[in-house]
Amino acid sequence: MKQINKKEIERQNYLSDFPRPKSSEALFGIKPHPVAVKIVNLIKKEGMTYEEAYASLQDAYNQLKYESNFVQIPQAHIHH
Repeated sequence: MKQINKKEIERQNYLSDFPRPKSSEALFGIKPHPVAVKIVNLIKKEGMTYEEAYASLQDAYNQLKYESNFVQIPQAHIHH
């Protein structure tokens, strides 16, 4: 068993609000969806700051969430 030293524990505790991102490949063994790659490339191309990028992603999420209220599920996909 690997022993974690006190500094490492302190570092992990200090950074607990900012967990390290994990890729879909690391988590699920799958590559990122091509749309995700396109979104990141577009953000880079636009020269957006992280704050602008995250705000834009939040806006997109909110729009998708709103539009999901109007999606009609075909009857064949509804389990009774």
